[in-house]
Amino acid sequence: MKVYKYRSIEKDIFDRDIKTLKENSFYSSNYSALNDPFDIYFNEEISHSVDLLKILFPFAELDNFKKCLGEVLDFKEKIGIYCLSTDFLNEQLWAYYASSYSGYCIEYDLDILIDKEQNFDFQYKFKVDYKESVPTLGIEDMSNLSSSFIQKMFATKKSAWKHEKEVRLIFDKYGMKKFHPSAITGIYFGIKTPEIVKETFYKLFENNDVKFYEVFPSNFELDFKLIYETKRKLKYDINKFDFEILKHRLDLAHESYYVFYKSKKAESEIKEFISAFREAYFIKENNSLYIFDNREIKQLIDIYPKKNKEYIDYANSIITVCDNWQEAGIYNPCKDTEYYEILKNQ
Repeated sequence: MKVYKYRSIEKDIFDRDIKTLKENSFYSSNYSALNDPFDIYFNEEISHSVDLLKILFPFAELDNFKKCLGEVLDFKEKIGIYCLSTDFLNEQLWAYYASSYSGYCIEYDLDILIDKEQNFDFQYKFKVDYKESVPTLGIEDMSNLSSSFIQKMFATKKSAWKHEKEVRLIFDKYGMKKFHPSAITGIYFGIKTPEIVKETFYKLFENNDVKFYEVFPSNFELDFKLIYETKRKLKYDINKFDFEILKHRLDLAHESYYVFYKSKKAESEIKEFISAFREAYFIKENNSLYIFDNREIKQLIDIYPKKNKEYIDYANSIITVCDNWQEAGIYNPCKDTEYYEILKNQ
C-alpha cells in the first residue's frame, strides 16, 4: 500500500526536511503539535462506570483498575503520531500543506515504513475514522483495546477533515523515527515547484530507486506525469530475468519472497537470479527466497496444513528455496523429506 506526505518548501521547514530525509528519518509529533485542536479529543465514561461499581463492590481491585485506566489515558502525552494520506491528487492538501502547489509530496511504501526492525516502538496504523460527534470511551470498548479503544483515542477526527483520507501511525514515544531507504518510492512535485527544489531531490536520491512526477491541472481535475527517475547502482541486472513476485512477507526479523520464475532454469542462471534478486529487493539480511516454475501455486502458499495432493503439487513446483545463509543454488527442502517420498509413492 502506498501512502503520501505533503510538504511545504518554506525555508526552515524545507532545510529541516532535507536533513531528516538524508538521515532516512521522519518526525512523529506529539498530539499538541497537530493542527486540529480537536485531535485526540474524546469523552471518557469508564471512570464513572467504575465508580458506580465501587458502590456495589468496594474492592481494592477496582481502585487499581481506575489507576491503570488513568495511566492509559495519560499515555496520549507520550505517543508519537505520523499523519499520512492515501491520496496524492488531493486539491485541498496540495493547497494547504504543499505551499499552494509549490511544494512536494512524498510517496512511501507503507509496509516498509512501519517495519518494527527500524522502530521497535511502532504500535498501530489506522485509517482515521471521521465522526460528526465526539467519540466516547465506554466499558464496551475495554474488550477490544487494539481497535475500538485505541482508534477512538488516537485516530478519530471531526468529519470536516474527511477529505484528507488520513492514515495515522502511532508510536510509543514522539520524536525522530527511522526508515529503510527503499520506503520512499516516489516524489510528486506541484505545478509551481521551483526547479531548484526538483534538482535538490534528484541529487538527494541519485542512488535510490525513486520516480519523480509532476502534478498539474487537466480537464478541471489534477493529473500527473513521470518527469524523472533515479536508480541504485547495482552489481547485477535483475531486468534480464523474466519473473513475477507472487507474495512478499515482511516480519519483524525476517523477510520472504515467493517468485514465479520464467527464465532459463540452468543452475548457473538460477544462481545469478538469486544474487540479482537479493540485491534488488531484500531489505533484511535474514531472508528467504522461494522460486517456483508454476504460477498457479500462488493459491497454495498460505495453506497450512496442505492436503496430500496440495503438498505434492507445491513440492513439485519449487525450483529452489534459498535462505540468506545458504550459497545460491538448487535446493528443494520439500522433496528432501521422508513425507514427500511416502506421498509420491502412494
